[in-house]
Amino acid sequence: MRCTTIDEDKSWLPNPVVHLKDDPNIRLIARAHKMSKSRVNVVNPDDVVSEYGADSLRLYEMFMGPLRDSKTWNTSGIEGVHRFLGRSWRLIVGSPLPDGTYENQTLAVDENPSLQQLKSLHRCIEKVTDEIEATRFNTGISAMMEFVNVAYKWDKLPKSIVEPFVLLLSPYAPHMAEELWFRLGHSTSLAYEPFPKANPAYLKDTTITLPVQINGKTRGTVQVEVTCKEDEAFKLASLDEKLSKYLEGKTVKKRIYVPGKILNVILERETNKVVAQ
Repeated sequence: MRCTTIDEDKSWLPNPVVHLKDDPNIRLIARAHKMSKSRVNVVNPDDVVSEYGADSLRLYEMFMGPLRDSKTWNTSGIEGVHRFLGRSWRLIVGSPLPDGTYENQTLAVDENPSLQQLKSLHRCIEKVTDEIEATRFNTGISAMMEFVNVAYKWDKLPKSIVEPFVLLLSPYAPHMAEELWFRLGHSTSLAYEPFPKANPAYLKDTTITLPVQINGKTRGTVQVEVTCKEDEAFKLASLDEKLSKYLEGKTVKKRIYVPGKILNVILERETNKVVAQ
């Protein structure tokens, strides 16, 4: 059995056996019990809703893990999903003014999305859809968290990207999603909207990470199109900040290019010349 030295005020740990620091002769057996009114260890959901909101409680229960598994309740864990909802709100609406109001209804703009934005959205749609069907809600939430992290890096937030994301969020956080939907200019409930579908055209990777070797030793990588030719791959490598220092002022003897696999640049070997005195 495993023993751990701990302080008295931290004696209740999930280890099989622990003992107190001040009195090693006292051993404590720590066990986790299911919530039960008889054990007086239940959590009142009304208290959680009052502090974090119903959406945060709902989201946390789904984020704890697959429904078929037993989970350990940890109220502090609600703070994590509560922050995610807050970030999602600020991404679309922005931060409130000092008086609690907002400068705009939404930060979303009526502009065409970029290819990268479409890829991020449709990968999220595919992942969330698959996880909902498999009742793995926790990984679906993780996919939306990743999407929000990526979206914060964009200069502009097209409405055509935001609206499908709000629909993805609605089964998890229906109250906030409904408010966001109205702020995006809709007058009817999103409950009547069809669930987004992933477009296979945006799920394919059109770029790859190509390793670049200098004289057989990998010195870095470059992002290239799948159909990239040798000359274009070499040009990208020459412009790369980390790779250019190995090529500057050097004579290229040979280039070995395997499309989609590797680019190996063979340089002329420098020889030391002896100058006669």
